[in-house]
Amino acid sequence: MKKDKYLQVKNDFLSGKIKGCKAYFEAHGYDVECAYADIVLGNLSKAEKRFQKTADVDTRAHWGLFLLQMLSGDIISAPTYFEIRNFLEVDLGILLTYCQGNYIEKILKNVDYMAMYNLECYKFIGRAFWAHNYMPAAMFYLRKACERMYKDPELHYLLAYINCYNIRNIEACKKELDTCLWILPEYGPACMLKDKLKKENLI
Repeated sequence: MKKDKYLQVKNDFLSGKIKGCKAYFEAHGYDVECAYADIVLGNLSKAEKRFQKTADVDTRAHWGLFLLQMLSGDIISAPTYFEIRNFLEVDLGILLTYCQGNYIEKILKNVDYMAMYNLECYKFIGRAFWAHNYMPAAMFYLRKACERMYKDPELHYLLAYINCYNIRNIEACKKELDTCLWILPEYGPACMLKDKLKKENLI
């Protein structure tokens, strides 16, 4: 029952319903979750203290300290490949949900630095913007990802999907699908999308 309540509160927080979430996290000792609530509420010094409690044993807290460095403009450490992979897109989603444009700008200033540790960061940023329907920003970062990781089939499939369903540019969609399947001929999602478009006589 406790786990169900935690998941409910966590989902509320991630969907932008922050009321009561911080109090719950604090009361039950969820320091990392509480730190994220502090970030959303603008209490970065409190967030730092909470992350520091478990940064040595909790990768999310360790990443949280790096996130705070980006937000403060004073980077003194480096993220790991897996921290960027696991947390960057999620954290951008949280900040987009809570309309924290200033924080997002500060993170974006460090994208090239993060790319030294994980080139996929451009793709993760593009996906975060896409998920929140910021299409120009999404396409900017996804195209930037293509410049750095042209042979990533997932990236070309994502661009195909966006061109099909968001931008409604079937020609661009077909081009991206062809590129994806040239890189990896058996890439399942691209094969299914191509078959669907053929059945609908769109390609």
